[in-house]
Amino acid sequence: MSFNNYNLKNLFNSNDIIMSKLEVKAENHKIFVFKKIFEFDSAKQQAEKKKVNAFGMLAKFNFLKRPTEETVHLKNHILRYEPFWFVSSERNLNYDCVVTYSIPVHNPHAKQIQVYEDPEQKNYPVTRQQDKGKVELQMKEVCSRKIEFSNYFDGLQRELKSSHLAEYIKKFELSEVDKVEFENVLQPLLSLDSITSIVRSELQNQKVHATNIIEDSEEITQLYLYFRPVYAFEYIWSNADKIGVIEVDGLTGEVIEQGSWFRNTFDQAFTKENLVELSAELASTVVPGGGTLVKVASKAIPL
Repeated sequence: MSFNNYNLKNLFNSNDIIMSKLEVKAENHKIFVFKKIFEFDSAKQQAEKKKVNAFGMLAKFNFLKRPTEETVHLKNHILRYEPFWFVSSERNLNYDCVVTYSIPVHNPHAKQIQVYEDPEQKNYPVTRQQDKGKVELQMKEVCSRKIEFSNYFDGLQRELKSSHLAEYIKKFELSEVDKVEFENVLQPLLSLDSITSIVRSELQNQKVHATNIIEDSEEITQLYLYFRPVYAFEYIWSNADKIGVIEVDGLTGEVIEQGSWFRNTFDQAFTKENLVELSAELASTVVPGGGTLVKVASKAIPL
């Protein structure tokens, strides 16, 4: 049986399952580019000071054979634009929760109580333990709840703190653009597919005590892709025939020893429309118990 041609509501009771989709609206997609602070000459000067450290600590402290200023030479250099993501999301629920309320009864002579002006005049017996009386009423709570999750993610899947990425936005000049046309713009290695899985996990891992879920919707309210300038200097250690990389942050001037030479660049301009297209193909599959699985297509755009 093909699920594409069969209504899944026929398989499960509508009270037991909710059609839930992860929505990503086109207007919630944005691309930003940081303006570089450090020019090439300044970055190169920083890299030259640290070039012998590009090959690791073991090489540096090997007194029999270690890189020196004379044996380490600049082979290649680029100014590249590295991606990182910001995603903000929310889950909105409307649901009922049937609970039993224990209400104290202070009148020592009360044997039962009625809800005032209850047309059914239903009696609720008072139970007592020692000198304390109470009555238990089963009630239906009508609930509305919003669960939110947001975070920054390094697009190259390195262990960079999200607070470190957030600081770039606070401190440095950036512009919203419709397309990125620089050379050496790196493609994100962290796909939208992976980000969506993280978002769904965070939103759905929150406990919801519900008897009946009336509405359950999820939305990515902000899906932003940032590109920041980083200089990469590739050095060759001639005596050992080894390659090492020094990175210099184009915003802070921070030097990263033992860097990486990424080659996953876009072949042509990456646009906002490309970003929207990547996240537009959301396919929702309903599963028993009210959960949903959402797949964002990891679509390769011919760039």
